[in-house]
Amino acid sequence: MSNERSVVDLRVGRIARKDVVSVTSDTTVSEVAQTMTDENVGDVVVTDDDEIVGIVTDRDLSMRLLTDEYGTNVLSGESGVDLTAGDVMSEDPLTIESQARVPRLLHHMNQASVRRVPVVDDGKVVGIITFDDLVVHLAGESAHVAAQLESLADVVHAESPASN
Repeated sequence: MSNERSVVDLRVGRIARKDVVSVTSDTTVSEVAQTMTDENVGDVVVTDDDEIVGIVTDRDLSMRLLTDEYGTNVLSGESGVDLTAGDVMSEDPLTIESQARVPRLLHHMNQASVRRVPVVDDGKVVGIITFDDLVVHLAGESAHVAAQLESLADVVHAESPASN
C-alpha cells in the first residue's frame, strides 16, 4: 500500500481548497451574505492588507444577527445595514500551515471547536480546509484501505490450507 495515501503523513496543503473567498473587515454583512451565496461557500476569510484578521461563517451570520448575545439582533429593530464583516467575524481564527499533517489539523480543530481553517504559508492565505473536506477525504481513504484489505483477504483465503 502506498504511503502517499496514508492520512498520518498526508499534508494539509494537498487536500485544502485553493479557491478561498475573502472580504475585508469593512464589507457589509449584506455583501458578505451575498458573496457567500454567489460563491456557494459557508465562510469567507476576512483580510485587511493581505493579513487574516478573521473569518465569517454562515453560523456567525445567523448567531450574531439573530440573537441578543452580541447586541446586533436585527430582529429587535436594528436594520443591520451598518454592520460589517468586522462586527460579526470570529477574530484571530485558527490557521494551519500547508505542510502540517492532517492528524495535527484534526487535533487543533477539535481543541478549537471549529469546522473551517484557513491554510497559510508565510502568513499568506493559500487555501482553506473544512471539516466536510476532511470527511470526504477520509471516507475515500477508508474505501481505499477496505479495497486493499479485501484484495489481501482474497489472497489469504486462496492460499489458506483450509481452502485447498
